[in-house]
Amino acid sequence: MNKMHTPWKLSAGELAMLLESGDLRPDDLLEACLTRIAKVQLHLNPITHVAKDSARLAAVQARERQVRGERRGPLDGVPVTVKDNLHVAGIPATWGSQIYRHFVPEFDDIAVERLRAQGAIIVGKTNTPEFALAGRTENRIFGLTRHPWNPGLNPGGSSGGAVTCVATGCAPLALATDAGGSGRLPAAYTGVVGMRPSNGAIARCHGFPALVPDFQVIAPMARTVADLALMMRCISGPDPRDPLSCRYISLGSPPPPSKLRIRMALEIGVDEGGGQRVAPVDPEVRANVRAAAVTLRGLGYTVEEGPVPFHLQQVRLIWRTLAAAGVARVAEAFPEWEDQVTDSIAATARHGLSLSASDYVRALDALAHLRARVSSECQDYDVLLTPTGAAPAFPIERLYPETIDGVAADIQSMSIFTTWVNACGLPAISLPVEPAADGRPIGMQMVGRFGADELLLDIAARFEVAAPWAHRWPEDM
Repeated sequence: MNKMHTPWKLSAGELAMLLESGDLRPDDLLEACLTRIAKVQLHLNPITHVAKDSARLAAVQARERQVRGERRGPLDGVPVTVKDNLHVAGIPATWGSQIYRHFVPEFDDIAVERLRAQGAIIVGKTNTPEFALAGRTENRIFGLTRHPWNPGLNPGGSSGGAVTCVATGCAPLALATDAGGSGRLPAAYTGVVGMRPSNGAIARCHGFPALVPDFQVIAPMARTVADLALMMRCISGPDPRDPLSCRYISLGSPPPPSKLRIRMALEIGVDEGGGQRVAPVDPEVRANVRAAAVTLRGLGYTVEEGPVPFHLQQVRLIWRTLAAAGVARVAEAFPEWEDQVTDSIAATARHGLSLSASDYVRALDALAHLRARVSSECQDYDVLLTPTGAAPAFPIERLYPETIDGVAADIQSMSIFTTWVNACGLPAISLPVEPAADGRPIGMQMVGRFGADELLLDIAARFEVAAPWAHRWPEDM
């Protein structure tokens, strides 16, 4: 079928060219998008709110600019979804919690503001678990989001709604968040591209309170690297309302492949009972990431195996303390919070309320030590290559696989390669590699030094040309 009859299968870049030439009208594109959303929503439930009225008004305005030859940029008229833990003025933001069920923000977060300024059309909000703190995208308000490739699988959390929309063509771009892998892991499970930019690369303002200090960043999602880079150019840059963004310094234009060193780490040691074991990784994940490394070598990169630059147990202890304190901070502002949140959030909040100021400061001290150690060890290479998740997507009823490579898994098993990146504030990108034999997508993660966002996008773009994935689509509903 001619893609003009299925515009939901076009990339943002392709749509931009058609909109620029006048071969596609923004209002026609929006209606095709809304039709696609209605079909996908019926089966997979990725959307919490469809902003039909405001989106249609924005599409009419984009059409008027198109006719006048005054388009604001490549994203003018292109549909975008926004995760339900981000503020979009005039559209509900529930954060997946009964506490915020009726909350409607007055202001856009800066990234949303920039998208609107470029003419992008916000078509709706995407589902997230309560406080964006779970490995499954489900909450008491909007229910469960299902996997686009197999509704019996878990698309991950907390950006399961965002990646499901991108994977099924509801919109070519999604604005999500990533605090411990909650953008990259769902991207890996569903076969899309997800990025965790360096701290400060995308300015933040007018949002929900941070649960863990500077762990969470805006995480753009797309089906192609070119689309992701396009979105990054639109939403990146400093803003005086976010002092951290004014301290961000890019490492600049990437060098050629021959001058880059990539370290590949396919396993991580775990301290346990005075000894150490290796955290389990699915054999197909390990094999397919290793095959991707062969492709990278063929592109001229030096890829050598080596250890990860962090201790997994230290990262877990830091996360547990800081996240619990953050949840307690939010919950205690509502007198009847225990009756309104899930059991897991209530348990986390109670743990946070039991912590002392010294506990919190010790966690911050440990975080500073971790960042110093990782920064020092990362001088031996330019990019760290790992699996994104330890296994492909797992059954929808579970928060984590029952076993990985024959070893019993737990709730932390899937994020062994991701959370440390957030703790250190580094940029990382998840890319699809060859799927598992049963068709489940598998993701490869590349992590750069602070400020190396452009470098990661450059390597990702070269890899995508050598091992394309955008032609792979879930079976249509």
